[in-house]
Amino acid sequence: MEEEELKNDKVISRKKLLAFLLSALVPGLGQLYNGQHTKSIVYSIGLLTLPIVFNLLGLKPYFWAYAALIILLIVLRLAIAIEAAVTAGRKKEYQLKNYNKWYIYLAIVPAWYFAVYAGESISETKRYKSFSISTDSSNPNLTAGDYVVGDFDFYNSKQPEYGDLIIFSIPNAGNYVFRIVGMPNDTLNIENQLVKIKNKKSIASLVSTLTWNEFETEEFIETLPNGYKYRIYRNKTPLDTASATIKNIIVPNESYFVLGDNRDFSADSRFVGFIHRQQIQGKLLRIYYSADLSKINKSLEK
Repeated sequence: MEEEELKNDKVISRKKLLAFLLSALVPGLGQLYNGQHTKSIVYSIGLLTLPIVFNLLGLKPYFWAYAALIILLIVLRLAIAIEAAVTAGRKKEYQLKNYNKWYIYLAIVPAWYFAVYAGESISETKRYKSFSISTDSSNPNLTAGDYVVGDFDFYNSKQPEYGDLIIFSIPNAGNYVFRIVGMPNDTLNIENQLVKIKNKKSIASLVSTLTWNEFETEEFIETLPNGYKYRIYRNKTPLDTASATIKNIIVPNESYFVLGDNRDFSADSRFVGFIHRQQIQGKLLRIYYSADLSKINKSLEK
């Protein structure tokens, strides 16, 4: 008789709202509350490993893949929480187990989020980094406020080429992004902001005239010796005639000459000098996010 009374003391009703909130807080915690310990483990570990697998597959640089992951995680967490609430409503009463203690639930919460942080930190690759463009020196291809992704391991196995948007450092001045227009041992001229490379084919074709930031601007398609094409802006009246035309630029060995695509508004190699191979940290891959939605996930490669 005493044993029966003790058993009955441990039988309580499941609360649907509490089950929902617990699983909303930590996937599977509501299932643990319901006594579904197998489901609790599967849901908790499943949602813990999903972002880790995403990172290991190298999908982070792709905006739409990342957005899909976020939506999937939200949908799964909501479905798990709803399932916990529905089950709690069906069970009505449930005999408490040893793990059905408030302090165990409380301990699981920080432990699970620590596991999420640790897992993502371990799987997070330093190869891909995203950052925002702070100037219009690469207009019209990149504008201030665009979020871009760079591959910081790209040149570990490859050499820079014409047209690459490289990420490089300048001592005591931070990191910059400009386009390679001159390779080692090239002799090039800048003629009214357009690139001409000696003994190599380089073409600039006018495609439109427009007003940009109240300046009368010409838009060209510039084609480099490897066939890479990209758009550039130049002011119809140069802001600085000294930098608009420069003759006989000889690029040293292991160095590169870089220009901004917005030629009158770029503090590029005309001002900071040649970029040595050791200064190059990575290559820009794509626009990750932009206020111009048509540019989201736009490739910046050939």
